[in-house]
Amino acid sequence: MPDIRPAHPSSARRRPAGPRPLLAALSLLGGLALAPAHAQVTTDDSALSALPAAGAPKPRANRPAPARSPARQAAKQAAPTAPKAGAAHPAPPPTIPAAPPPPPIIRPPVVDVPLHPPAPPPEVPVKADAVGRATDLPAGLRLTFAPGSADMNAAMIDRVKGFAAILMQAPYARAEIDATASGAADDVSTPRRLSLMRGLAVRSILMHAGIASTRIYVRAIGVPPPGAAPGAAPANGPPPDHVDVTRSDMVASAPSPSPAPSEPRPAP
Repeated sequence: MPDIRPAHPSSARRRPAGPRPLLAALSLLGGLALAPAHAQVTTDDSALSALPAAGAPKPRANRPAPARSPARQAAKQAAPTAPKAGAAHPAPPPTIPAAPPPPPIIRPPVVDVPLHPPAPPPEVPVKADAVGRATDLPAGLRLTFAPGSADMNAAMIDRVKGFAAILMQAPYARAEIDATASGAADDVSTPRRLSLMRGLAVRSILMHAGIASTRIYVRAIGVPPPGAAPGAAPANGPPPDHVDVTRSDMVASAPSPSPAPSEPRPAP
């Protein structure tokens, strides 16, 4: 503590008495400010146990629920519930098929193209002065022509129509036409073109008689080799200008078939 005792009497005579109390007060305040302060704190643990728990729910008073109108309840049930933002839905389990999918089938585009039946060939005109004749073969008939000509007379055309009538009774059989023509040895083109004209003429007669074109096969041989014609002997072969019309289901060397029951039998 500061010393606040009065000064010596001799000094009091020298200094005035006015500022002495002020100095004493200032010295007292300075001593209080510089003195250290000490405090003692005590706690009571029994008071903490009386406080409610932080996470315990507060009891609520039982209040009656407000009455709602039926129309309002129906509108609330009908209204779709919007999903909450950030709600995570579990992903569905992956489905593994039992077998791989079949390969895709790419079909061509359908184009409507008008289909017309093929035009029939022109009819073969009858040449009364045509030189030629028709003879029977075990599997059909043979037509002979004049050298360098493809004209046919009425008898030849009638025999071809008769062969078509027999072929109509055998729908599984086909007509085979082997056409030949005479010519020079160093010119194979001209005989082949002439033999093709003769074969196409016979084909036209068969088609106009009712035989489908898919059942007729024409072979333009041209100059025939010796002894190559069916049923021809090497020494006495057929004339080179001829057309053989035969059935595919019969052998050339076989005997001629018996007439069908519907055909009139010749008188004995």
